[in-house]
Amino acid sequence: MQGSSSISSSSVDAPTPRCHCGVRSPIRTAWKCDYPGRRFNGCSGYGTSRKCSFFQWYDPEPPPRYSDVIRRLVEANEGIRSENTELKKTRQELLDELRSLQHTLDETRADLEAAISASTAMEDNMLASVATTRRRGVLITVLISAIILLVFYR
Repeated sequence: MQGSSSISSSSVDAPTPRCHCGVRSPIRTAWKCDYPGRRFNGCSGYGTSRKCSFFQWYDPEPPPRYSDVIRRLVEANEGIRSENTELKKTRQELLDELRSLQHTLDETRADLEAAISASTAMEDNMLASVATTRRRGVLITVLISAIILLVFYR
């Protein structure tokens, strides 16, 4: 017998056999073997450093179709779990990329706001400069007119 098993409680009040170690052997369920879903009694030290070889089927041998259906369901379940793991990995990668894009967007927004602020300041300076230039132009025109008047009326 190879593969995975799980401990389960039984609704039947059958006496629990003892293994070669003298310890009660719980009912387990085989999943990764030729008898998926079939229950058995095995040493409670199964999978540990104890090397007890006690094994006894709890359930009668099922029809071959039963084992085939259970095996296919277990394989489908493993495929779904694998796909789920991949989807979780892809989801995490997408979330990481989204966070990175959000960070880039925030930086770009800050850069644009700084550029708009600088552009507004430049526009204000240009408008002030235009206003100053107009005032100077009017002043120069008035001065030239005054000079012309003084020259002709003298």
